[in-house]
Amino acid sequence: MKKTHPTSAPAARRPVRLTAAAAGCVAAGALMAGQADAAGFQVRENSAAMLGTAFAGLNSDARDLSIVWNNPAGMTLLEQSGAEAVLSVVWPRAEFEGTSTDALGRPIAGSEGKSEDPLYVPAGYLMWAPSNLPVRLGFAATVPYGLETDYDDDWVGRYSAIKSKLETANLALTAAWEPLDGVSIGGGVSYQRAEAELTNAVDFGAILAAQGIPGFLPTTADGFAEVQGDDWAWGYTLGLLVEPVQGTRFGVTYRSEIDHTLEGTASFDAPAQVRAVLTAAGIQAFAPESAATADLTTPETVEFSLSQDIGAFGLHATAAWTNWSSFEEIRIRFANPAQPDAVDEQFYQDTWFLSLGGTYRASDSLQFRAGVAHDGRASQTQYRTPRIPDEERTWISAGVSWQPMDGLSVDAGYAHLFVKNADIDITTGTGNRLAGQFDSTADIFTVAARYQF
Repeated sequence: MKKTHPTSAPAARRPVRLTAAAAGCVAAGALMAGQADAAGFQVRENSAAMLGTAFAGLNSDARDLSIVWNNPAGMTLLEQSGAEAVLSVVWPRAEFEGTSTDALGRPIAGSEGKSEDPLYVPAGYLMWAPSNLPVRLGFAATVPYGLETDYDDDWVGRYSAIKSKLETANLALTAAWEPLDGVSIGGGVSYQRAEAELTNAVDFGAILAAQGIPGFLPTTADGFAEVQGDDWAWGYTLGLLVEPVQGTRFGVTYRSEIDHTLEGTASFDAPAQVRAVLTAAGIQAFAPESAATADLTTPETVEFSLSQDIGAFGLHATAAWTNWSSFEEIRIRFANPAQPDAVDEQFYQDTWFLSLGGTYRASDSLQFRAGVAHDGRASQTQYRTPRIPDEERTWISAGVSWQPMDGLSVDAGYAHLFVKNADIDITTGTGNRLAGQFDSTADIFTVAARYQF
């Protein structure tokens, strides 16, 4: 192979019952990056050079060291060892427009729903190319999944969600081998950490009113629920790169699902008058703190890419499939036997990410890139929540690479995401209904520095 230098329908109203507030406190559905910049809670930002073509050529073009993770087999295209540091700034904005009512059908007072804080996504790579050997070794530190949404504590949808966050850190060791000229295989193992936090308000007024306790009405005695947990788990990656003729490359990458069991704590902060009623009635649910666990599986993916060199130009395409249909529910299990499982149905559907892009080598030290992409939605309207207001996305992107001196390269990329409005109509177990839509958008800025030796 030629060696390169990487220069809807509304949800049914559920009956109010004593244990329903626990069902609103689910912590495995939050993951790290604002309104997610990819379907579900996937995070694609791991390369400034790849962002420039909207990730077209992700598995077939070794334009930087992110190939260590994106397709380990592609490391055989690189002649020199190297190191690279990447930082992405993801600035998502999600704003809710609609109505919110309590169990009696009355409007819920509160601020509008906005989530718009920028988030920072790092990545790093090392690659060793032994002299005169068809073998390459690599190390990658990435953030493959994540989302964060953070609304005001008093917003109108506070009983459905306030803060939703999960941070993943994936450490991968990879290797590549070229057994035949033009054919390379690669793979690696991943050790992934997932850390989640989920919060929401609890309508204790509605819970106690449903039990006939005098002096309580919906939305008059708000509490607060929080679940936190973390876990480490193993996964693996396989890759193939074929170059049948010089300048034409096809790459495919398979990435396994990773099964996490998050272990942590669940806490319920109730007003003093509510805690007194619970204690007097001998109700042991909603304990101030107890242990909790939740299962979370990051889905398997298959990615296909094609790159074609035409003189100073390069044309690229990518199609990536994500097995989101394996994500059916979020279930929190509490150590407190009086606290029933909290179950939040998701029933995600599989998605395709499709992108086209091009590169232009203006000189040996300067390259320009541009790309477009479309990302399908994983969520179904009837199960969508404000924790992840997921919908289809269209990407436009551009980027540049500059090599100021031998061995040192700098990349920069930018993408704007046009997100389809996400309809939502859900009712919590305490009868609080949220109906309307989220108007969302996102901008992504990524920079990288790479040194080859």
